[in-house]
Parts: sequence; structure tokens; C-alpha cells
Amino acid sequence: MASPAAAPNPRPRPTRDDVLDAREVATLLHLPLSTALEFARRGVIPGHKLGRRWIFLRDEIEAGVRRASPTKPASPSTSQRPASKAGKPTSDHQKRYPMAVPDRESGPQPRLFG
Repeated sequence: MASPAAAPNPRPRPTRDDVLDAREVATLLHLPLSTALEFARRGVIPGHKLGRRWIFLRDEIEAGVRRASPTKPASPSTSQRPASKAGKPTSDHQKRYPMAVPDRESGPQPRLFG
């Protein structure tokens, strides 16, 4: 009878080089540490929380970067928006950076990787 320990492991065990901490991910992605942690908390970048620490697998981060496509800038609208009496745009004005700051009512946060 074969023991369970003798079964071949389809996944190799991750080494120290395969596992990154939040500071290493922030450096790799050229982000502030707080932004990398916030993206991990929101699920924008793939990460795993172990206790109070976040860990990241290098393969998952690299695969996410490869899959991410550059966002196309929003085309300026051809229709003129009505201006308020003070000359400022009304509340339905187009955001300058629509993906950077999503609307609260727009639903779940879009994923950067995946």
C-alpha cells in the first residue's frame, strides 16, 4: 500500500525568491507601500493575507502585469455639457481620470490584474 507522502506533488514548493512581501511588491511595481497594500486589500493585485502580513507570489504578480493592458484615455465628448450660472460645470461633468477614482455608485472596484 502506497503512503500519501509518496504521491508526486504537482506543485513545487515556493522558495524564498518566489514569495514577496508588500515592500518588495511596491518596489517592483513602482508604487508607494500604502498603495500596494490598499490594492491588495481591494483585490486589485493578487495577494494573500497571513495574520497581519500580506504576502505575494512572484508568479501571480508577473502574470498579472503581463495580462494588464494599458488603458485607453477617455475620448473628449463631442457634445457640450451645460454649465452652471457660475461658469463651473454641473455635477454631471466627465471625470478627468475615470479609472483612477471610481464613482461610489459604480459598483465593485475594477481589477487591475485579472
